[in-house]
Amino acid sequence: MLINVNFVGTKPSNGAMSAQKRHEEMTTISIKRRGEERKDGKAALYVVFYIQRKKIRMPLNISVSQKEWDEKNGVVKGRSAEVADQNLIINNTKARVSDVFVRARLSGEILTKKRFFELYKRVTIGSTQTFKEFAHQHLRGLFKALSFNTIKGHRSVLKKLDTYKSAIEFSDLTTTFIRNYEAHLRKIGNCENTISKNLKIIKTYVLAAKRAGLLACNPFDDYRIRKSKPNIMFLTEEELGRIIKLYKSDTLSDAEQTVLRFFLFMCFTSLHIGDARALTIKQIYAGEIHYVRKKTHLPVAIPISAAAQKLIDFYRGDRTQGTLITSLPSDQKINHTLKQIAVMANVDKSISAKAARHTFATLYYKKNEGDLATLSNILGHSNIAMTMVYAHITQENRERGIQVFNSLL
Repeated sequence: MLINVNFVGTKPSNGAMSAQKRHEEMTTISIKRRGEERKDGKAALYVVFYIQRKKIRMPLNISVSQKEWDEKNGVVKGRSAEVADQNLIINNTKARVSDVFVRARLSGEILTKKRFFELYKRVTIGSTQTFKEFAHQHLRGLFKALSFNTIKGHRSVLKKLDTYKSAIEFSDLTTTFIRNYEAHLRKIGNCENTISKNLKIIKTYVLAAKRAGLLACNPFDDYRIRKSKPNIMFLTEEELGRIIKLYKSDTLSDAEQTVLRFFLFMCFTSLHIGDARALTIKQIYAGEIHYVRKKTHLPVAIPISAAAQKLIDFYRGDRTQGTLITSLPSDQKINHTLKQIAVMANVDKSISAKAARHTFATLYYKKNEGDLATLSNILGHSNIAMTMVYAHITQENRERGIQVFNSLL
């Protein structure tokens, strides 16, 4: 839809109207003085334009006499401060009306009268909220619902988008923009999974903006995000054995031993690093670990293997309450140390804390033929489709699956 905005003129011609049918619209914005005058000789001013052949009149809350009105230029005559303010209101209102039409043109939207006024109320000259500002405001509202690492990840995605183009207007968010950004991410070396993750996060804020009425069209309606392939980095039973042998060797520094012990605890329990950090002693009872997974908010009960029990006893000591595992380094430091440990254990994999959870799931199935539904329950997945990545292993019951870890430590 092409909109040509003129600030002085008359009703669009028939030719313009036929162009509108082809989603092209000639929009004329003018200022008119009402014909009927009050007793003091003044009459109200209106902004006049057309939407789908219908005349729209917006009052300016300004009244002037015939002598004060410059009809040709659409301004109030004079040099007083009051006149300057009146003309500023006129110019700003015309600019706001124009901005709505321009945004509609760029987003491909054909305006209706109702939609125009919805958008007009949100346009403020000089302080229009950018997509970045909206996204960060929306993210702040989600702080209580999202984990720290998730918030950190979203901020990273938004920062990368801002580096590509700062001060993104809502009208910039077109399907073409999304496609170009995808090409940019690929050009700077992002893998397909990273690109997919970035676009999915951006889409959440685009949809939020649309719900808020700030965006008329969703650019992702005509764009399909490529499905990311799950990156399942796990240790085989033989590789885990090498890691355990290194743990028992007493050759690691205290810092390295602390990290490796924590990694093994996650391997034996399936806990994600954030959930493992937050686990309390009171959540361990009746031979199981009971907790609510942060990511899915689902209650989970994990049977405790003999190997996991040894580490729980080490961490708990004589305590009866409080956080089970204390004095851990940052996630970044843990992952860095794990890569060094893998080298020392002759494991040719770039492992991280996440590999522990994948190791649990893979060995649980491979050794004991566990069923997907049981593993999904143990992992705290909200949908069994999330567990399908481990479907290359066959089935068995829940308790038997846990026993694989009994003799490992």
